[in-house]
Amino acid sequence: MIEKKNTNLSRKLKTIPTGTGVYLMKDSKNKVIYVGKAINLRSRVRSYFQSSRDERLFVGFLVKRIADIDFVLTDTEKEALILENNLIKQFKPRFNINLRDDKTFVSIKLDLNEKFPYPVIVRQIEPSGATKKRPGKKNGILYFGPYSSAKAVRETLRFVNSLFPIRKCSDNVFKSRVRPCLYHQIGRCVAPCCDLVDEKTYKEILQEVILLLKGKNDELLKVLRGKMHEESKSMKYERAAKIRDCISAIEETVERQKIRTMDFTDRDVFGYYGEGNDIQIQAMFVRKGNLEDIVSYRFPTIDNTPNDIFRSFLNQFYGHTRFIPDEVIIPVESEDKGILEELLSEQKGHKVNVICPKRGGKMKLVGMAIKNAENAFKIRHMMGEDIESVLNSLKQQLSLRNLPKRIECFDISNIGGKQAVGSMITFENGMPVKRRYKRYKIKTVSQSDDYAMMYEVLTRRYSRAFKEDDFPDLAVMDGGKGQLGIAMKVFDELGIDKTDVIALAKSKRNGKRNGKKKYAGEKTSRQKLDERVFVCGKADPIVLNQESSELRLLENVRDEAHRFALAYHRKLRKKQYQPESPLDRITGIGKVKKKNLLKHFGNIQKVRNASLDELKKVKSIGSKDAKDIYNHFHYNN
Repeated sequence: MIEKKNTNLSRKLKTIPTGTGVYLMKDSKNKVIYVGKAINLRSRVRSYFQSSRDERLFVGFLVKRIADIDFVLTDTEKEALILENNLIKQFKPRFNINLRDDKTFVSIKLDLNEKFPYPVIVRQIEPSGATKKRPGKKNGILYFGPYSSAKAVRETLRFVNSLFPIRKCSDNVFKSRVRPCLYHQIGRCVAPCCDLVDEKTYKEILQEVILLLKGKNDELLKVLRGKMHEESKSMKYERAAKIRDCISAIEETVERQKIRTMDFTDRDVFGYYGEGNDIQIQAMFVRKGNLEDIVSYRFPTIDNTPNDIFRSFLNQFYGHTRFIPDEVIIPVESEDKGILEELLSEQKGHKVNVICPKRGGKMKLVGMAIKNAENAFKIRHMMGEDIESVLNSLKQQLSLRNLPKRIECFDISNIGGKQAVGSMITFENGMPVKRRYKRYKIKTVSQSDDYAMMYEVLTRRYSRAFKEDDFPDLAVMDGGKGQLGIAMKVFDELGIDKTDVIALAKSKRNGKRNGKKKYAGEKTSRQKLDERVFVCGKADPIVLNQESSELRLLENVRDEAHRFALAYHRKLRKKQYQPESPLDRITGIGKVKKKNLLKHFGNIQKVRNASLDELKKVKSIGSKDAKDIYNHFHYNN
C-alpha cells in the first residue's frame, strides 16, 4: 500500500479516470521510471498498489520508487499502444523493456521507377513503396532483406556488381558523367550514363540481378545457361565464356538456404530463452520461404514475465522504418495481439497475422527460434565470464585501480596538420558501444603537432565529463610516453583522479630500437612488432604476451579508434578535394542553376550539346546565362 506520508500520490490515485489511456510513473526526482497502457486506467494503476492483484515480481521494486503518476487519455486502445511505444522511446524508463537498436537492419532497395535503376543500401523502408519523386506510388520499388549485417549486404552488392554490368554510380555522378568510367572499360558497366545502352537491354540485365537477390538461383542459372548456348551458337565465344564464368561464380558463392517453406510467405519468427533476470530474444526473418537472417536481442527482465517482455518488445520492434511481413509468429500469447494486428495491417496495406502456434510447421519454426535463443544466451554468458577474467587479469598486470569495464580510447589523424581530426571510441565489457563514439575536428592547432591536438581533444572530452560526472574506468592513448604525459597533464589540470590512464605503442624497431636498449620482455622477431603499454608512474613500458587475450583487447580498442579517426579524416579530405563540375567554372552558374540544368537535360554531356534555344528553356536560365554556357562549351575548350 502507499505510505501515508505521500498524500499527493494518494489523492491522485483517487482522481484517475476510468477511460483508456497511458500512465507515466515517476520517482522523487520527477524522472519517468515506467510507462504502461490500460483499457481502464483507474483499475490498472490501482492494481500496482494491491499486492494480491499483481503477481509480477518487479512491481514491488517499482512501487517503492513511485512518487507521482501522470496519465494521458486516448480514444482507442490502438492509440494508447502507439503512444505507449513513443513514450518508452522518448523517456527510456528503467522498468520498461527498451529496444535501443531499432535502426540496426539494412535492406537493398531497387527503384524500378527510374530509367536505369541500380541497387542501393538503405536503412529506412518507405511506407507502401512511396518515393519522394512519386509520393503515392505503391508499385515499382523492390526491397531485399532486411539484414542485420551491413558488411554482409555490401559483400552481396560487390558480388552482384562483379557479375552484372549494371550502373554503379550515384544520381549526382550519373547526371554529370561526360564519358564512360573505368568500370565500362573493364566490362563491368554498360555505361547508361552516356547512352551506350538502351533501356530495354538494361532492364533485361536487371531482371537477372533481381532473380539473384530474390534467391531464385535455379531460375537464374537456367536463364544464363540459355544465353550462353545462344552466344555459342552465334560463335560469340568470348561472350559465352563470360556467361560461363558468371554461372560458375553463382554456383560456388551462393549458399543453399537453411530453411524452406512451400508457401513463400514473408514471416518473422520469434523465440526466447532466459535464466534469472536475463532473457535472450531471437528473431528469424523468413522471406519468400527462405531464411534470410537471424538476430538476437538481450534484455534484463527485472522479473518480468515472457508475456510482458514480448508485448513491450513487439510494440517497439515494428517502427515506421521496419519491413512488415505477412505473419508474425511468437512463442507466447500477447494481450495486444488484436490491436497489434490492426496496427501492422494499416502499415502494411493488407492483412497481417500475429500467430502463437500450438502445433504444426509454424510451431517447429518457433522451436528453432527458441533453440537459437538458448544457444545465443549461453554463448554470450560464456563470453561474459571470459571477458570478466580478462579484465581482472588486465587490471592486475597493469596495476590499475579500477576494473576496466568501460574503456575510452583516443587517436589523432592528419596529414601535415591539414584536416586534423581526433576520435574517441568506447568499449564496455570488451564490446564496442558505438552510440558513445565521438569525433572531433581540431580547432586550435594548425601545424603538425600531435601532442597539441591530443591535448585539445582530451580537454574537450573530459571538461564535459567533469561537468556530467561521466568517466570511464580506463583511458587509452594511441602512442607512447608523450601521449601519456599529455593525458596526465589534462587530468591534473581538470582535477580528475577517478580514471586510470595508459598509452599503447608499437616498438620502434625490434631488437635495436634505434640504438636504445631493448625493454625486458620485447622480442626480436621481424614478423611482428611488440606492443608496449606505458603506465603512469613506471619508467619502462609493460610488454604483454603477444598471444594473450589482454593484449588482443587493447589492440582491438586501439585499432577501432584508429579506424574511426581515419574514416573521418578521409571524409573531410574527400569533401575538400571533390572534383568540380564543368558548370562550376562558368560565372553566374550557382548551385540552383546547375541543379536545374542537370535535371532538365539529364547529364552534363547533353548540356554540352544543347543549343542556345534549348538552354533558354531551362528554369532560372536567362539569355545571358544561356549564352555564357554555350560559349563555355563551344569556344573555350
